Parts: sequence; C-alpha cells; structure tokens
Amino acid sequence: MHKTLTTMIASLATVMLLTASPAKATVYRFTFESFDSELTATGEITVNAADEVVAIAGEISGLVDETIGSVTPNPDFSGPAYSPDGSFIYNNVYYPSGMSFDIYGVLFATAQNPGGYWNLWGDSPGDYSLWESASPYNYPIEETGTLSVAAVPELSTWAMLGLGFGGLGVAGRRRAPRLAQRSIG
Repeated sequence: MHKTLTTMIASLATVMLLTASPAKATVYRFTFESFDSELTATGEITVNAADEVVAIAGEISGLVDETIGSVTPNPDFSGPAYSPDGSFIYNNVYYPSGMSFDIYGVLFATAQNPGGYWNLWGDSPGDYSLWESASPYNYPIEETGTLSVAAVPELSTWAMLGLGFGGLGVAGRRRAPRLAQRSIG
C-alpha cells in the first residue's frame, strides 16, 4: 500500500513538472453556430496571461469548408488595429468572464483563403458575428449567431483527477475485506 501511494505521488509530481510552462496560457474550445444553421466554426484558441489570443485552430463548415490556420497578430494589442486588407478592426482580446469577444473580436486566416481574413466578434451576449473578407471591403460571408467557449482541462488536471480516483480505488479495496470479515463474524 505504502509503495503504491509513493509511486502515485511520484508519478503525479513528474507529470506536473513536465507540463509546467513558463508562460501561462489557457486553451479554450469554441463553437460558433449561425442563427440560420448555415455556418459552423469549431476549434480551439490559445490565450496568454495578458488575455491575448495567440493561436487558433479549427474548421469552418456549412457555407464553406475551410481549415482555420492562424490568428493574425495585433501589433497594437490590446488596442484595436486594422486587418492587413483594411476590411476589419480587431483587437484579439479574449474576456474570460462575460462576453468572450467585444465588438473588435479576433482576426484569423484560413488555408483556403490566404488573401482574406475572418473576424469573429460579439455585439451583445448571445449575439456574435463571423464575417469573411475575400478582398478589401468584399464580404462574401456575413453570419450572426451564438458562441460557446469552454476551457480545456490541462494535463495536470487530468493527472490529479486520475490520482484521486486511484486513491479512492485503493482505499475502497483496502477496506472491503475488513467490512466482509466483520459481517461474517
């Protein structure tokens, strides 16, 4: 029993050390669904300690089928900036409470539209917009809908959960024979 507990604690410590990172970043899963159900965007965003979206990956499906490739960096973070084609004003600020994005939102590119951009922003709670620019001021897709965002648990969180369940299993197995002996006697 003592050896098993020691092994579990050592394993947890190793996992926590290996997953520690110097720069705190949080990964979130997101789903945008247009009100008319014609467009869906799903994927993950990575947000740094300053609440800046620094990475995005996923897929857009429905009206188009495109792979989200990269977030467009904001040279004026946390203030607003113009997209390289001048079609959008964005800031790439993620808000961990309340609305996830404000009226400027996050700007990203897809592999299938290398010269254009996508902007996902919020007008009010429960009302988000996802627009595509194909060239300056040319918006072939203009959809409004809902956005859901949820944090992705870190590996260390899963390790702690596993350790907890393992400990409960060991404790339960260890006590089961004692309970059985008492009821027999």
